Amino acid sequence: MIEGILANLERQLRAVKLLRDLMEEEFAHLAARNPGAVASLEFSIQELLRQLGGERRSLHALYAAVDPAAKRLFDLVDRFPPEAAARARELHAAIDAAEQRCAKQASRSYAMALGLYDVAKSGLENLRTLLAPKKGVYGARGRMAVGHGGPSILSGRL
Repeated sequence: MIEGILANLERQLRAVKLLRDLMEEEFAHLAARNPGAVASLEFSIQELLRQLGGERRSLHALYAAVDPAAKRLFDLVDRFPPEAAARARELHAAIDAAEQRCAKQASRSYAMALGLYDVAKSGLENLRTLLAPKKGVYGARGRMAVGHGGPSILSGRL
């Protein structure tokens, strides 16, 4: 049972490191403004998170098999042999550190995505103001018509 817990922790560590790498690659694609690559990486990240969740559920099942009251690794680690306990603590600390780096990378990606959204939104608003007709516009008969700003049907003017 202890070997199963350690193997699960090792798989989780590899998965979290892969997640960190994918998130760093996603940030690079965000910085390069490559939305197609970001979208494909996002699907990979979501699938990896789903698999990581499955590993965590499996690990909790292993905890429950050893002791039904155990909810965390530290509830069981005292029952492990000394070398296995040290390895479990080491793996847990490495997973935690990698998750912290993932969280920081996610914050950076989020800030970058919001910044790009704001830039695109302001660019569209500027384009809209440039394309909107001014007060004096030509009507259907080629004469200057007065722009009344807004849809005619909704305001009752035709």
